[in-house]
Amino acid sequence: MNRVAIAVWNPIVAKEYRSRMRTWRSPVAMTVYILLLGGLGWAIFSAMAASARSVFNGSPANYGQALFLYLVLFQMVLLAFITPALTAGAISSEREHQTIDLLFVTKLPSFSILWGKLLASMSFVLLLLLLSVPLFSLVFLFGGIELDQVLAAFLVTAVAALTLGVIGIACSTAFRRTLPATVAAYGASFILLAGSLLYGLLFPTAIDPNATAAPAPPAVSYISPLLPLVTIGTSQPVTWYGIGSGFSSGAGGGMMCSGTPGGAQSCVPLNANGVAIGKGVATPFYRNPPQATGTVIPSGLFAGWQYWQATVTLQLLISLAALVLSAILIPPTRHLPWARRTRAARSA
Repeated sequence: MNRVAIAVWNPIVAKEYRSRMRTWRSPVAMTVYILLLGGLGWAIFSAMAASARSVFNGSPANYGQALFLYLVLFQMVLLAFITPALTAGAISSEREHQTIDLLFVTKLPSFSILWGKLLASMSFVLLLLLLSVPLFSLVFLFGGIELDQVLAAFLVTAVAALTLGVIGIACSTAFRRTLPATVAAYGASFILLAGSLLYGLLFPTAIDPNATAAPAPPAVSYISPLLPLVTIGTSQPVTWYGIGSGFSSGAGGGMMCSGTPGGAQSCVPLNANGVAIGKGVATPFYRNPPQATGTVIPSGLFAGWQYWQATVTLQLLISLAALVLSAILIPPTRHLPWARRTRAARSA
């Protein structure tokens, strides 16, 4: 078997496949996964049908768009809980069972062992994504969603799951016990999904009073897959997250404004000390109110990119860094010296 074949398929992958699929846990996990997604879809559809006149105006396209958005977000949250559990114990469990030395005396290099563990775990995640395709295909019955939106959402979800998996492998190589490795993997998953969004809420991008277009949220926010999934599902510009500023009226007061869905502005009057004194509505306070003009990133390092493109790029870089860290942390395999001499004698 050549190096390319070993990198794609090695005995570690075959062993993990057999041991994982022969147990009752995998079928149960797949069944629960589909039931949760299907149950959420049915609950959302029932809620939309009950409030059709007041919220969705009875439009099937609105049904499809809202159903798709909730499904992709919920699927991402489910995979954020599943993926770290699959990979956090990949190496640390071998240490706990004292079987890692048996792997190191094989002819497989350390990176192949690491790659085999990751590939086996991520293949199960890919299987879960494939199982959810029939549920998402029902969205096309309502309309409002195009095929490219579904493909982009699945790409973002798959890359995010890969990033979580590689981070779990890195935690598994860094810790000798599975419990701290699992805790660290879930902590990193929370930072990846919610921590970056929280940063955007705490430190939003300020709006220039002279600007004619709304700025982009902080670049850190692009790490989270939730933001691009929302833009894919709604096809709306980002005007409601990570954007806000305070403007002075020049007369000792002003307005604190932030973007709202649809590009409008929600403003709160401020006193001379910059303290909110009540709620107001947007007034002709700006000569050129900032308006979002598209779903692309308007400014910053990724200006002109789609939000999902920036997210996929950043997460692939994080995955590469975590994979390199794992390869550095895992002990190298060392073959016995007499085995080398035997091979050298045979070749001579």
